[in-house]
Formats: sequence, C-alpha cells, structure tokens
Amino acid sequence: MPEIPVDLHLEMSDQPCVEKAAVLHEHLKAHNTAVSPAHRQSREPSAVTPFNIFVYDSTGDMVAGLTASTYWDWLDIDDLWVAEALRKQGVGASLLRQAEAEAVTRGCRWAKLKTFHFQARGFYEKLGYRVVGELKDFPPGGSFYWMRKDLEPANDARD
Repeated sequence: MPEIPVDLHLEMSDQPCVEKAAVLHEHLKAHNTAVSPAHRQSREPSAVTPFNIFVYDSTGDMVAGLTASTYWDWLDIDDLWVAEALRKQGVGASLLRQAEAEAVTRGCRWAKLKTFHFQARGFYEKLGYRVVGELKDFPPGGSFYWMRKDLEPANDARD
C-alpha cells in the first residue's frame, strides 16, 4: 500500500469534525462542478427543487408525510412515512402518487428512492418501483435497496 509522503501529516479521529467535514465536502463539490456539466447545472439556485407533502389529523398531529426533490429529470424521494394506525389504507400510495404527479409536471421522467429490507420494498414494488441495486448485509443479515420507476409523461393535450 502506498504511504503518505513524509512531508504530509495524516490525522485520524473518532470524534465528529463538523468544520473539517464541511471543508472536505466543499472540495468534492468543487471538483464535481468543474468536471460534470450536470453537477454544474445543479448548482443553479432553481436546479434542485424540494417539496413536501404532509398529512395531519384533526388535532394537528402529523400522521403521514413525504419529502422529496426534483432535479436532472428525476424525482428523488427522501422520506415517506405513515403512522402505523393508517398503514394499509392507501395513504402512503396516495402520497407517492401525488409526488409522482408533481414530478411529472416539473418535467421528471424517473423516480428513485432507497429502502431497507425491513421497510417498504414490497409496497414500492406494488406501485411500479423496481430494485436496481442491493447492498447485502447492510445491516448485518439484511439488505439496503435502491429502487427506481419510470414515470408516465403528462397526457398530451393534442389528442
């Protein structure tokens, strides 16, 4: 294994280093911006557009929600959660369909999300998502999945 040159100093820590991690992230971001036209375009203020859908009960408590962003013609779903008492009643499917419809109006052609084996893979598959990647034994004995779906374009009004 190559060694670090003697005129450099290597530091390893098991403590959080928020400021140093931010510097590292900015260096990586600058590199990606310099070499990737897609990343360069995504740095524009309106390129990545987040949106949220939240559901509240009559007392004002959040009982379901979805957070996502759209960019590069993709819907990127960050989180989807439904309170246990409301599961299997169509609430999650409704949130996902609404997010997909919003993404299509924004020009998206695809959707992506991540889920663990103990979460909602089957739910997403029933709604048209397919596994495109699996990280086995993450967590140990389980799997982490990357899923995607091709979105239907908005109906052509010229018919």
